Amino acid sequence: MTLAASEFGALGVAMLIPLLPLSGAGLVGLLGPRARRSASHWPVILGVGGAMLCSLVLLGAVQGIAADDPAQFANSYKICSWITHSWIAPANRLSFDINFRIDPLTAIMLTMVCTVSLLTLLCSRDDMRGHLRRGGRRRPERGYERFFALMSLFVFSMCTLVLAGNFLLLYLGFEAVGLCSYLLIGFHYQRPAAAAAAKKAFLVNRIGDFGFALGILFIYLWLSPHVQTNEDPLDYQVAFRYITADALSQRQCTIIALLLLCGAVGKSAQLPLQVWLPDAAEAPPPVSALIHSVTTAAAGIYMVVRCGPIFAASPTAMAVVASIGAITALFAATIALAQYDIRRILAYSTISQLGYMFLGVGVFAADSAIFHLFTHAFFKPLLLLAAGSMTSAMGGITDVRQFGGLRRVLPVTSATFVIGALALAGFPLLSGFFSEGEIVRAGFAAHPILGLIGLATGALTAFYAFRMVFLALGGRERIPQGIQRHQAGKWMAASLVLLAAGAIGAGYVGVTFEDGGLAGFIKPHGPFHEFLEPVVVPLAGTAVPPQRGADQSVVPQLGGYGDYTLTCVSGALSMIGIALAYLLYARRRGWGEAVRNAAPQVCRLLHDGYCIDEVNDTLVVRPLRRTAALLHGMDRFIVDGVVRTVSMVPRAIGLALRKLQTGSLQGYGVTMAGGLVLIVLIVWLAG
Repeated sequence: MTLAASEFGALGVAMLIPLLPLSGAGLVGLLGPRARRSASHWPVILGVGGAMLCSLVLLGAVQGIAADDPAQFANSYKICSWITHSWIAPANRLSFDINFRIDPLTAIMLTMVCTVSLLTLLCSRDDMRGHLRRGGRRRPERGYERFFALMSLFVFSMCTLVLAGNFLLLYLGFEAVGLCSYLLIGFHYQRPAAAAAAKKAFLVNRIGDFGFALGILFIYLWLSPHVQTNEDPLDYQVAFRYITADALSQRQCTIIALLLLCGAVGKSAQLPLQVWLPDAAEAPPPVSALIHSVTTAAAGIYMVVRCGPIFAASPTAMAVVASIGAITALFAATIALAQYDIRRILAYSTISQLGYMFLGVGVFAADSAIFHLFTHAFFKPLLLLAAGSMTSAMGGITDVRQFGGLRRVLPVTSATFVIGALALAGFPLLSGFFSEGEIVRAGFAAHPILGLIGLATGALTAFYAFRMVFLALGGRERIPQGIQRHQAGKWMAASLVLLAAGAIGAGYVGVTFEDGGLAGFIKPHGPFHEFLEPVVVPLAGTAVPPQRGADQSVVPQLGGYGDYTLTCVSGALSMIGIALAYLLYARRRGWGEAVRNAAPQVCRLLHDGYCIDEVNDTLVVRPLRRTAALLHGMDRFIVDGVVRTVSMVPRAIGLALRKLQTGSLQGYGVTMAGGLVLIVLIVWLAG
């Protein structure tokens, strides 16, 4: 297709975004072990930094296209042909191309991914220098160059996934993100726990990705009879156009949407495939920061929003998305209440927050879901990196009961950690307050039960977030014996401060400052939502819920619930949760243990995650292992036995004939003479 100058420039910039991190990974992989190993971070930081600058340029270009001709966002741009299969149907030559799709969702996601990844990599430079030299300087850990090469490859994979303009490239990006997750979670593969966590993440995601692959296969099979010559049924532009034109039945759309949802549930750790993310805390803190915010966990929710026309064509699929999100959000929040490992608290928090996002998509508030993903991308890596700094200073101890009073020991880390916790809790006027409040309002607009679950989850989130804060930072100073405490490095401190600024201010890109709004001057659904409107309006337009009426607005109509009442209630519950945590774990520390002792079975059940791992082990893992052992025995004794039995006949003949090969020349001569006499005798008798 012919590209306008603005589109051509945007496409050129878009091509650089994944190539720069890939180049950084290649340079470190090739030269890192042989050249200056301690400087392996520079090619990666420069590559991802260049990608971030390109993403900002792309964001500006997309804003220009949005002002001129938003209809062009429905186009996919061909980069090159990848696979052709004219040998299958010569009269109808089809090809699988590498296509990019450039629209507001792409621009926002790329900017978010590259910015947060760059800040995380800056933290990694200090975090991965774990061994002290003389003079207090630190030297890189073993595998320093491998770590940065994999991190850069991780960013490349996510950028490719976001830019994909067809389902085939989307699937490849999905798999590349999963592979990088496996390699980085198991970075410290010498530790059995890290190796086991990596395998668990890989296998659980294979379940979801199998359903995802089946969904793509059905798109190809069911759309192929409808598409025109040389149209690729796996191209977003083609697939969405035919689906919105009712080329597929609602039953077919439901099957495809639910299969695609399997992949999203696996990547974004939603019920019932959430079990891998808490164990992934064995990864280095920068890896967890990326997984929880802008890569693996974000890939699932992005895919559902990107495939909005397919999901919106099936009310059943949308109801399933909302239900899974609501149940997972509350489920994970209750588990986080009883955790003491700071990494696992934040892991269950991520699962719960992603549930919020799925709830938002399921109630036709995809723009609010992406807005929450955007704000979450700042405060969650802030919390994880600050927690990593604290546990590193405590010699690797992650149990918040074994240290305390760190606000005096690590002032910068502690201050930024509190800011992240406030944003996570939805404290008024911080970023999480605006995005979580929108999803709660949309939940009430769809069904009161969904809204109530959103409010309950918000209150629990505020409580467990500040339970963690008061245990780790409050009280008197408690440092484990033998620990050589140290401050965060300058690079890490700078990154934490920048992420803290994002945790405070990221929410304001989604509001409008007008008289008469919330607090007298703030109105929700601002420039961020307007920018996303060309992407998310088709999702709402295909299957409009009753609450939206005829105006097809992206903003749910709240009816009797009021414009800002629910937002205020959400903020009030956040402050109540913080106050209760203060009372139980700061003001009266003994009361928290008293509550635990009053219901030990309940606390044990929550601490063990409702025994989901044990149930999976009993119902899934052990039966599969027994089945595998049975099949192995059948293969070893039955199949191999039959093969050995069949082979015994030629072996026996060979053993018998081997006796004739004595190696004696005299014996061979006698045998030849006897054979000659026998031949002469046979000829004489025949004559």
